[in-house]
Parts: sequence; structure tokens; C-alpha cells
Amino acid sequence: MIAVSGLAMALASAAAAAGHPSSGVVPAQGAEGASGGEAVVRTQGASLFYTGPITPEAVARARGLLEASPQVTEVVIHSEGGDVEAGMDFGEAIHGRGLDVRVEGGLCMSSCANYVFPAGRRKTIEPGSLVLWHGSMLQDGLARDVDFSRAEEQLGRPLRFLERWQARRAARGFVRSKGRRQDAFYDRIGVDGAITVIGQRQGCRCNWTLSIADMARFGVLDVSAPADYAMPGYADVAYPWELVEARTMKSMTMAPGSRWR
Repeated sequence: MIAVSGLAMALASAAAAAGHPSSGVVPAQGAEGASGGEAVVRTQGASLFYTGPITPEAVARARGLLEASPQVTEVVIHSEGGDVEAGMDFGEAIHGRGLDVRVEGGLCMSSCANYVFPAGRRKTIEPGSLVLWHGSMLQDGLARDVDFSRAEEQLGRPLRFLERWQARRAARGFVRSKGRRQDAFYDRIGVDGAITVIGQRQGCRCNWTLSIADMARFGVLDVSAPADYAMPGYADVAYPWELVEARTMKSMTMAPGSRWR
């Protein structure tokens, strides 16, 4: 579901677009809410450490540090997610540089799982940490179900018919634009974007992870994790989660442009 805030219709946060309580999907974290407060970005030796929400400003800082730090070979991240386009920007920088990605400190979730983790050359999940998906621009009904409550609260009145129509039209454009870019991103890094919606397609109204073998089925390769990764009692994190199995299913990564006309 896309949330409309004020009269900036359908300029919803990409994280809000990845889920909403009324849709039965655990909501993605907005840039201001993910991991709490502003992201901390720094380099130490051969590592770039990124802790906190994925925002355009923080990712710009990370990219600047990468450009100024040729010795960096890995990104160490703990993030509950954030902005879709910033996530893709970060993922493209990681992939273009051939950096490794290490999840440390608890979570790589939402935009982090969608765009940062799979972009790494080699991926490491440290003990007690999880990679959690819960939707993306591929999920059903994003542009169909528009939440007007924020706009109406700000205006102090219900939106008029024309305003609602404009919001729905803008929402469709928002989803098409971001969806096309997401398709191109996954094509570039060689990953099947269906990994971001497989849980929903199987009826899991949850945050989910996959086994290392199942990640590989979607093109997320060279992943190292503890032997008991995602087993019962594996990790105590702030969000409920489930282990989903990659059953046989047709890929939802269509030819470029075919889904977003």
C-alpha cells in the first residue's frame, strides 16, 4: 500500500510502499524509523561500517567515503531498512566496486536485504544476525491500495474525488518508475527479484528469511552463515520472523519493461 502525505500525493516513502498493517504485511521501516535515528557511517581499515537507516543522505556519505578509501574491501552493516532508491544506490556502489557485505549486529532487513546484501561479492551473516525480507516493488496491490489517511489528517478534511484520482494516478507512476529501476538493478547483479516477495506469494504475512541453499536459488550466491542459521531459537531480534522454503515457482522477474507499462 502506498501512503499519501499531504498534497505531495504518492510521493510515499519507498519503505511504506513495501508494506502496511492493513494489507496484512509487516510494514517496512521508513527512513526515520529504521534502526532508530541517524545512520552512523565510518571506515576502519579495510571496512566501511554502516549502522542505521538507509537514507539518501547517509548513503551519499557512504559513497563519498568509498571513493576516498580505496583500501575498503567490505561493507559491514546493521540496518532495518529505509529508502528504496537509496538502497539501490548503495547496492550499485557495492556491486560496482566488487565489495563484500557482512551483516553484523542483528539485522539486514527491508531495503538492506533487498538491495545491499545481494549486491555483495561475498556475503557473510555473523552469528545471531538475520537477513529479513518482507516485500518490494514487486508485491501485489502497491498502486491499487492508496492510504489517504496521512493527507486527510494534515488537511483536516477528506480528500476530494479529484484529489483521490490524482493520488492514485501518481501512485501508479511511482510504482512503475521504481519498479523499472528495481528490475534493472536485479538484472545487473544477477539476482531474481522474486526473492523479495516469495514469502507473500506463499501466504506468509511476515518477515522471512531463507536458507543459504534457497538464497542461491535466487542468485544470491557466496553466502556464509552459522550452521544453525534460521533454525528455531536462532536469533532474538526486535521483529517476528519465519523461515520460508523456496518451493518451485515461476520467476516474477520479467523482461525489462513488461511489467511496468
